[in-house]
Amino acid sequence: MELAIPFNYSIWIFIASVVLLWHFSKKLSSVVNFIDDQFRLGSSFGGTIILSVVTNLPEIAITISGALKGNIDLAVGNILGGIVIQSMLLVLFDFASRKEKAPLSTLVSNKASIVQGLFLIIILVLVILGKEITSSGLIFRTTPPELLILISWITGIIILKKVQPKKEPAVIKNAKSSQNKMTRRSAIVWLIGISAVILVFGVLLEDTGNTIAAKFGMNGLIFGATVLAFVTSLPEISSGLAFVKQKTYQPIISDIFGGNAFLPVLFLAATVITNKPILPKAKNVDLYLTVIAILITSIYLIGMVLKIPRRKRGLGIDSWIVLGLYILSVLGMVFALRT
Repeated sequence: MELAIPFNYSIWIFIASVVLLWHFSKKLSSVVNFIDDQFRLGSSFGGTIILSVVTNLPEIAITISGALKGNIDLAVGNILGGIVIQSMLLVLFDFASRKEKAPLSTLVSNKASIVQGLFLIIILVLVILGKEITSSGLIFRTTPPELLILISWITGIIILKKVQPKKEPAVIKNAKSSQNKMTRRSAIVWLIGISAVILVFGVLLEDTGNTIAAKFGMNGLIFGATVLAFVTSLPEISSGLAFVKQKTYQPIISDIFGGNAFLPVLFLAATVITNKPILPKAKNVDLYLTVIAILITSIYLIGMVLKIPRRKRGLGIDSWIVLGLYILSVLGMVFALRT
């Protein structure tokens, strides 16, 4: 969103947004655990529904704003660039949980996690297929791939509800004590308040970040796919680290896999707003990022199936492979832009 904030103010707003997002997102983990428990949603299903929407509110606002202004590149880049960086957060959470003998992928290895990962891959493949449709291929103000993405997301949610573990892992005492101070009403109020903070300051973070990047002459695409995508993922980072501290790992997968599967649904909203097919406008670099996201998800799915019992220097083998893949992909993107 273009708020035209002067550079001098942008720096301070950027810093303030980072601090506030970090602080309030830490509270989100306790709120989500309480709501999951009180309303018997389950950490997989409840985490997917709540976290995938709340932590992605800045991306939702930026995508809709870009569509309203006719800035299709902003809408596409924001969604696909965010998916890759959020996938990479699993490496961070794996390292943060290094006190556990088994890697993160083994700790969350169950039918629910695998279902989420498989449907995420299906949705990302549909994104690539959507690039191949003609620019005039609208049906009721949308396109078949976008409808299939929505149907796949809803189907994944329904199946997830059926396969999630009936017995959830116990939450440690510190988390329980903080939850005991809440009521259903206060938890809902907290959720709405945190959502508002994430939405407002997430958008401010994106806008001021672009201003700072432009001031220092940074490449917009590289900055957006790395630094900006990282800072706009602060809600996922802060809440995820809080889940690690509470030793409740399932919501982390629900947030990352579930959030990544939800983001492409926004293409449907953008197409309805602009009355123009969005996916055919995707650039080669957008598809490049989508393929990287598919590879990262696939690697972690393999780790969940194999259930590797030990870590190597604090990380699971799958996280080491993903880390190397990401570094090579960023170097490849930089090299491609220079040629």
